[in-house]
Amino acid sequence: MTKPITPDETRTWFAGHMNERPDYGLGKTIVDLMLHPRNPFNPKERRKFRGAFLWAVAWLGAAVCLFVYFNVAL
Repeated sequence: MTKPITPDETRTWFAGHMNERPDYGLGKTIVDLMLHPRNPFNPKERRKFRGAFLWAVAWLGAAVCLFVYFNVAL
């Protein structure tokens, strides 16, 4: 019969497994949505922002400014 595994053991195993895989994770996913893919032939080159991300930030900033103007500034 196999030994039952506790939730703490599972959490420890999962955290260790995810630390071995730097290509996974929420932070990596967010950065990949914001920036263009890395050039495999020149990995030191800076990654540029995606156009859709810049437009989304601009629209979000405009919406926040309008909200503040019409609800706080009056």
